[in-house]
Amino acid sequence: MRRALYILATFALANILLQCTYDSTPPGDDKINDSKPLLMLDATGFAASRSVKLQYTDAAGSTTQQTSAEKTDSSGRFLYPLYFSRGTRSFTLTVIVDESGDGQFTTASGDRKYQLTATLASDTETKQIKVTNAADFSAN
Repeated sequence: MRRALYILATFALANILLQCTYDSTPPGDDKINDSKPLLMLDATGFAASRSVKLQYTDAAGSTTQQTSAEKTDSSGRFLYPLYFSRGTRSFTLTVIVDESGDGQFTTASGDRKYQLTATLASDTETKQIKVTNAADFSAN
């Protein structure tokens, strides 16, 4: 019995050690503590599974991100964390929800558009934007 426990313990320890990895070049403190401004976009009241187009540009115009691969969930909510480039203070954000479901992002077809120009105080700031569905929706 004692021998069986010894073999089992040795096998378990070997299994644990084989799953560990060693990083010979771990990131430094500057990378570990690399804070970036965060905008939490919380949009509700839309049709379920509708495409959402996001575009943001920083004040210098040097960083632009755009995607239309996002969708509202089954309840019509769109919760999205948008991390800005480090050092971004002023930005412009445009969000268009394909409310009509036609695959186009135009407000003429009943889609909803939200635009925001804002400023962040620091790289560690988290700004929460709550949006509800209205004609061209607005932040609360």
